[in-house]
Amino acid sequence: MNWKLLFNPFGIYSEKQLLVSGILITAAGSFLGALLNVTFDGVLDVHQYETNFLTSLKENSINVACIFIVLFILGKLINRKTRAIDILNTSMVSRFPQYISAVITALPLLKRIEDEIINHQDDLQHLNFKPLDLALLFVISMLLLTITAYYIVLLVNGFKTAVNAKKWQHFVGFAAALIIAEIISKLLISL
Repeated sequence: MNWKLLFNPFGIYSEKQLLVSGILITAAGSFLGALLNVTFDGVLDVHQYETNFLTSLKENSINVACIFIVLFILGKLINRKTRAIDILNTSMVSRFPQYISAVITALPLLKRIEDEIINHQDDLQHLNFKPLDLALLFVISMLLLTITAYYIVLLVNGFKTAVNAKKWQHFVGFAAALIIAEIISKLLISL
């Protein structure tokens, strides 16, 4: 298995290949979100909520734009030779795991657990979960955390490749930029 392909495609493929892939991934992810009624209401967020293709595309576009803007600004501060196309490709391609999360988030088990919590929100002591449901919820939660970690690894590797980041301060800046992108995307999507 070519681990570099899995964890850092940004160092393997050309900028044009990544751009086309990023556009296709974003469109397919938006279609998947609409099909499964999953919303991408933040850079790091995937939730079950009724939506349509245009809303899903808008959310994904805002998320990509927020990641792009904050990482491009940070990239220029670190390395003046940072190219916009490299950051844009990173912003789009790295979201692929978020679209995998959409499929998992749409599982009926999660909807059933959510309904149970909503039905007993005033009396949480009487929640009635089956042991198998709780075990599956734990497995799904771990899987979603792993997918989110993979998403962040792709972002970090794409950023590192685009900016030539090497110092620990660059990665602290990256973490701060990701948090800022999440906040901005939440604000813009809620408008």
